[in-house]
Amino acid sequence: VHWLRAKALRDRWEEEMILVQLEMDWTCNFFLWKAAQWGDRMQESLEKRLPGHACYSGRQSQMYSLLGQDAQAAFQDLRNVLTEAGDE
Repeated sequence: VHWLRAKALRDRWEEEMILVQLEMDWTCNFFLWKAAQWGDRMQESLEKRLPGHACYSGRQSQMYSLLGQDAQAAFQDLRNVLTEAGDE
């Protein structure tokens, strides 16, 4: 009985690890998608000669780009820790 409970707990933990890694990827992809979306809006604003809109869109694009970079760096560190923990 204890063996089955331990196996179920391990299986749940492994599934959770997979989900967390996928969520990290989704988060990074979301930030990059938003950065591209705001970049497109900036280009549209420049074409329409709306400098205020272009400036705001550019700042938003940069913000999401930096969030994506920060998330990728933080998640890479976490992946290294998770990989080391999984090897043990």
